[in-house]
Amino acid sequence: MNRLTRLSVCVAASLVACTERTATPASSPEDAGAPAAAVAPTQPVVPDSPPVAPGATGGAVDLTDAGTNDAGSGDAGALAQASGGTDCSAAKLKASTKAAPKPPLPPAVESMRTRIIAAARACDYAELGRLVDEKGKSVRFSFGPDEDAVAFWKQEEAKGEPTLARIVQVLELPYAQEGDLYYWPSVHITGFKTEKDVKMLAGVYPKAALESMRKELGSYLGLRVGIAKDGDWQLAVAGD
Repeated sequence: MNRLTRLSVCVAASLVACTERTATPASSPEDAGAPAAAVAPTQPVVPDSPPVAPGATGGAVDLTDAGTNDAGSGDAGALAQASGGTDCSAAKLKASTKAAPKPPLPPAVESMRTRIIAAARACDYAELGRLVDEKGKSVRFSFGPDEDAVAFWKQEEAKGEPTLARIVQVLELPYAQEGDLYYWPSVHITGFKTEKDVKMLAGVYPKAALESMRKELGSYLGLRVGIAKDGDWQLAVAGD
C-alpha cells in the first residue's frame, strides 16, 4: 500500500470514530449492554399519607372546640344522646354538687329519687314512664283531665315549660316527711314564709313568682314531688 492510500484509510477511520462518539452517549459500567428504557414524563412527588388510627377519620381536623368541655350541661347532653333521648330542659342543668339528703332516706325512697333524677337528666321519657308505673299506681302529675304523665311532660317541655328540670331541681333540695310520704321541696310541708325559703328555690322559678306565692298565698304551690316509704313515686305536680 502506497503512502497516499494509507493516508486515505486513516482519514476515513478517523471520521467513523468521531461519528460514533458523537451519536452514542456515555454509559456507566452498570448500564453497559442494557437496552435503553423509555423516559417517563416528570410527575410531582406526593408523600404517603400517615397511617390513620382505627376509628379515626382522614379529613381535616377542626380545632375550634378542641379542649372545651362544659362540665355539667355538656355531660347531661351527652348522656341524653347516649340514652337515645331527645333534648329537654333537664339536659341543660349543671352537674349537682349537693350532698346526699339528711337525715338519710329509706333505701327504697333514695333509689327512686336518684333514678328519677338520672332519667330526667338523660331526657329518657321511656325510663320515666317505667318509674311512674313501677309500683303499678301511676303518679299524680296534673289537676286536669290528662291521663298520661309522660305525654303531659313532653307537651309541657314542647311549650317551653322546664318541667323535667324542675323535677330534678326540687329532688336535689331538702325534703320533709308527712306520714309515709316524703316531699320535695320541704317548704311544701313546712311552709313558704321567709326570704330564706325563697332563696332556696332560686332558679326553679323566677323570684317574682316565688315572692307572689309567699306573700299572696302563704304556701308553695310550684312543682313538688312525693315518694312513698316503699319507693312508690306518687306525685310530681304543680298548682292546686
